[in-house]
Amino acid sequence: MDKLAVFELSINDIKLTIFKCTGNGFFAPEQQIVEPVKLTQDMERDGYIKPARIQETISVLKNFRKIVDGAKIENYICYADPTIANARNQIAFLDEIYKTVSLYFKVLTNEERVSALHSAIMYSFAMTRGIIIEIDDYSTQLVRFNRRVVQNSISLPYGMVNLLEKFRDKSFSERMDSVTDFMTKELKKIDWLYDLEEDCEFIGVGEVFSSLGKLSRKATHYPIDVAHNYEITTESFNNVYHLIHGLDLDKAKKLKGISEKRADLIAIGFAIANAIYSQAVRTCVKVSVNGEMYGIVAKNILGQSSEKPLLDILGYSLSSINEFYPTNINIDSNYAIAVILYKQLKVLHKLTRPYVKVLRIAASMCMSGKRISFENYQKNNFPVIINSAIYGASHKDIILAAFVASSQNIDDFSLNEWVRYKDIVSDEDYDAVRKLAIIIKMATMLNITNSNSVKDIACDVLGDTVILKTEVERDATLEISQAMSVAPDFKKIYGKNLQIL
Repeated sequence: MDKLAVFELSINDIKLTIFKCTGNGFFAPEQQIVEPVKLTQDMERDGYIKPARIQETISVLKNFRKIVDGAKIENYICYADPTIANARNQIAFLDEIYKTVSLYFKVLTNEERVSALHSAIMYSFAMTRGIIIEIDDYSTQLVRFNRRVVQNSISLPYGMVNLLEKFRDKSFSERMDSVTDFMTKELKKIDWLYDLEEDCEFIGVGEVFSSLGKLSRKATHYPIDVAHNYEITTESFNNVYHLIHGLDLDKAKKLKGISEKRADLIAIGFAIANAIYSQAVRTCVKVSVNGEMYGIVAKNILGQSSEKPLLDILGYSLSSINEFYPTNINIDSNYAIAVILYKQLKVLHKLTRPYVKVLRIAASMCMSGKRISFENYQKNNFPVIINSAIYGASHKDIILAAFVASSQNIDDFSLNEWVRYKDIVSDEDYDAVRKLAIIIKMATMLNITNSNSVKDIACDVLGDTVILKTEVERDATLEISQAMSVAPDFKKIYGKNLQIL
């Protein structure tokens, strides 16, 4: 297994992120270190990055280089935020880094930044159309895409830092109002922002939306602390925004979910988001934990082009998890058997198509709890699934899959735990989870030898008995014997006796 080091240079900090990579196109972050640098300190006088800041940057990069060299990592990517280009001595600055640390940093153009943002979302979400929003210190990015193609993009030269400076003479709440009014006028100049398809979704990237998500989850007592694909509804956003707006800076700094050192800046970011919500967002903004860096790494490792896109985001995500945290199961064949059972038993369970995604996650991760302990691993499946980086699925899908995978022994189903998620799940979901849990348990047993012995299954319902006839390529005595152990739970949930031939 190879490793890839990514050096990311911005005017506020330097990040080193180390990824584990496999030869077949899977990657996962292993370590990240962030060190603050203030390249803009004393820069406003003449536009030059000062020697002290340059030496501070080089000192950090030398230490980062020690980590990379010590780990014998030979592959690395170095890139700098476009705001570095604002420095009049940017070329001399980057040359000095190269001469001293042997790291060549490429300053991203706005086009490259848009491409990286778009790729990050394409590899993290299963959606057709959307608007990507990123609010940073000196700009606000809006990227509109349709399937795999960027349709429109704009980089507004207004971010948290320069808008804070623009309205610094106002009080905390007045400043937020002024920023919202200012950005509303700017947004109204973007024609394509007001001509969106009904299925166009909004995705928020970066510190502003990460902080909004944390505050929203806390305010609504959201049952899981998972940032990616969390939906900040218009109502939830308004509640958080009015909370912040009604505080003074000292009280805002004390809120959990906001960086105390950057509370004044984050408030400006919220005010920018307020303009975007009021002008364009219909229902919600989905939070993405993956930004430009993830997009750059994904394109570098996967080598995908728009002509050969990665279409199955969920499948890739589940395979990636299994690649780095393998269990004794072939997830593809386990899911294949689960789908056959799902189709054959449809006359009994009567579940709708959306539950197939839940079935897929549960079938792929039905033994993931073994990472914690073999004993009671089914119960351990729940926290593992909830806290795994599963892309291409909603939080509801993931929660239901966690219940399915942890309730393979039906008596293990916890109604008390279920109640915690009452604002996300429904009575219909309760019935579906119990039925799917039986299917997953049978599929796992019919695949227990990982030899693909069972190729197909036919179902006959005769009165109070369900007969499953297996089509096998080789001896499947063990598989059938193990699957028959599910018969008592099958009777409880489906109300019929089970026979497997």
